[in-house]
Amino acid sequence: MNETLSEHAAQALEWPRVLEILAQHAQSGVGAALCRSLSLSNDLAEARLRQQETTEMVSLLEGSDPMPALTFPDIREQLIRSRKGGTLEAGELRDCAVVLALMAEVERYAESHTVETKALARVLEPLHDTKSLRGLLRAIEGAIQSDGSMKDTASPELRRLTHQAQGLKQEMRQHLEQILHSKRFEEVLQETYFAQREGRYVVPVKADMRGRIPGIVHDVSASGATVFLEPRELVELNNSIKVADLEIEREVQRILRELTALVASNAEKIGQGIEVLAECDVIRARAEMSRRLKCNPVALNNNGRIVLKQARHPLLLIAKDQVVANDVHMDETVRVLVISGPNTGGKTVTLKIVGLFALMVRAGLHLPCAPESEMALFFDLYADIGDAQDLSRDLSSFSAHMAYMIRLLSESAARPTSNEFSETRALILLDEPVTSTDPQEGAALAEALLCRLAELNMKVVATTHYGALKELAQTTAGFVNASVEFDVERLAPTYRLFIGIPGGSSALEIAGRLGMDERILNDARKRLRHDNQRLDELMMDLQRKQRQLAEDSDKAQKARQEAEQSAREAQMLRAQLQEAEQEVRRGLKKKLGEQFQRARAEVQATVDSLKHEQKLIKAKETKQRLHELEIKARQELVPPSKPIPLEQLGIGDKVEITGLGMTGSLMEMPQGKKRVRVKVGEGEILATVSNLVGLAGESAPAPPAAPSESARRFPTAGGLGLDEQTVVDVRGQAADEALDLVVAALDRAILDGALYLRIVHGHGTGRLKSVLREYLKESPYVDEFRPGDRAEGGDGVTVVRLR
Repeated sequence: MNETLSEHAAQALEWPRVLEILAQHAQSGVGAALCRSLSLSNDLAEARLRQQETTEMVSLLEGSDPMPALTFPDIREQLIRSRKGGTLEAGELRDCAVVLALMAEVERYAESHTVETKALARVLEPLHDTKSLRGLLRAIEGAIQSDGSMKDTASPELRRLTHQAQGLKQEMRQHLEQILHSKRFEEVLQETYFAQREGRYVVPVKADMRGRIPGIVHDVSASGATVFLEPRELVELNNSIKVADLEIEREVQRILRELTALVASNAEKIGQGIEVLAECDVIRARAEMSRRLKCNPVALNNNGRIVLKQARHPLLLIAKDQVVANDVHMDETVRVLVISGPNTGGKTVTLKIVGLFALMVRAGLHLPCAPESEMALFFDLYADIGDAQDLSRDLSSFSAHMAYMIRLLSESAARPTSNEFSETRALILLDEPVTSTDPQEGAALAEALLCRLAELNMKVVATTHYGALKELAQTTAGFVNASVEFDVERLAPTYRLFIGIPGGSSALEIAGRLGMDERILNDARKRLRHDNQRLDELMMDLQRKQRQLAEDSDKAQKARQEAEQSAREAQMLRAQLQEAEQEVRRGLKKKLGEQFQRARAEVQATVDSLKHEQKLIKAKETKQRLHELEIKARQELVPPSKPIPLEQLGIGDKVEITGLGMTGSLMEMPQGKKRVRVKVGEGEILATVSNLVGLAGESAPAPPAAPSESARRFPTAGGLGLDEQTVVDVRGQAADEALDLVVAALDRAILDGALYLRIVHGHGTGRLKSVLREYLKESPYVDEFRPGDRAEGGDGVTVVRLR
């Protein structure tokens, strides 16, 4: 056996196939090659960091600004040749420019995504040192076209030589046009076109007439009927063109040598940049594979704890649309998991899932399982799976398996052992150990082998049909049984794994399903020992009960999820209904506002009439009508609530001043009074008790001692005697809401016969003040208005004189 045990395990688990799938997601040849030889971490912190790199890349790819495509040519051989003194061709320099441009683009991307690339920053950090290569990039792009050809403007000399050569060629084309259309050449020309042979311009002449035109023959057609002749009068001009082309080529070579020297002097930095791009491409491939297989990052540990939920085999996910997911639970106390059950039931698949997951987490790959899973980091992995027969070495299957186990035990014995679970480093995967021999001896040897591996503090997963191993797992501390389910009714495996119970082999049932003669099966059942038959029936019954429990658990989980979803939907619906209600209220408010506008027009007309007729009864009727309209509107806009009777109100209780739409707290007892002081915001208002409505809720802090009678009104410069009928405080209100309050206050002030109204709007941004004063200019109630003086509140107040 030339390969190491770890290499043998990787082959048995089909790890190279996983790496090949990973390589298919790479965007560059360098990245794909790196995927196929992906290194494995031997440190827990490094493994977590690599997994975080994959997680960050997944987030970037699924975001609105994904990482640039990492497609780039492999120029490592060109770098080596440039350092050895070779000259790179224009196309090779173009490839260098592609790599340099991608380095710069990825470096800029990393700088603009520092928050999302904390782990990736470690990989991308070396690109910061490649900023000095941008001068080289500009030099190459200034000389080489994107198609790999040299630009005419690569140097002043090349521009001059190119212009000279183009002039000569233009002159040559003019001569050729004259030849092709001259009477002298009309009979001898095979066709009326010109061509180039060996870099010289020629015309097609009939072979039997070439002697009639003096010149040099450069080529003959395949049929021999046409010779390509350079007429004598074109020889000197062709020579001039040839010389010009040679001079251009010399200048091109000089430019290529100059650019190659620049590449050679920066080859080391370019090589480092290529390594960064390749590693970044590998991380991107890991992320793309994670997205394709619907993988998740998992918690990692070094204490041997394996908790895999909804785990699926990655290679099966590639090949099939539907794959049965299983849970695998081996905590720190479990050293050996024994999986039993029928053939083709999924025992070996489970074995490979655990092994592949152990390799994937060390490679920085996400796992195809639920995100709440957890996987241990195993630095040593051994797997004995499949037929190990080796005819070239004259080894039978039994001998080959024994040779492998002897070598495994030899290597394990050389390692220091400990009984501490935290030092579990090795994972052993055994597919039906010690078979192809006498069943009793094989079972005994398999028991001893598993016990020895457990003593060596190894994590072991083994499949078996041996009843003795099932009994060992059921009765020995640190051992656990598991089984793959077999559906007796359908006579087919379900591929579901149950932890904690052993499984029967169901050999007779499977044989019958495959078409075995029923008479032979009945004879076999008679020959089967009653105890063994009874044990198989018990295990099948256990599996049925386990399946029922699992189904019930799934139903309960689904019901809980549906209930949670219904609760979320109900909450969303409640929010939508509240928003709809608010919208309806806003519409109603607008409609009522229009009604108020019509009512105000009627009131104003009545007021104007009163000024002439002086009929008090009519004014009272109009006032009462407007008051009733406001009460009706308020009932429709505000949800009904039970007001607190006035006789139950005390100092500090919250009240609403109807008509103003303002709320505040009482500063004195209202019982037996016509007017009381109410604290509104930072100020106070003298309000009519009959206009107060008590509000349910906590009382506000008690106000300070009652001031003197002279302080019961707002301070004014002109002695306006303002109270709640002639003061409106709209601070903190939106412009439209404040306008509604001001209009209502104007209505009431007019009906009460007030001469002045003071509007407290504050300073703020000035917008609220502007909106209100614009309205006052057009209001039919307003005679004039002015900013308040210093004692009235300054420019944060507008004093209105009413008509």
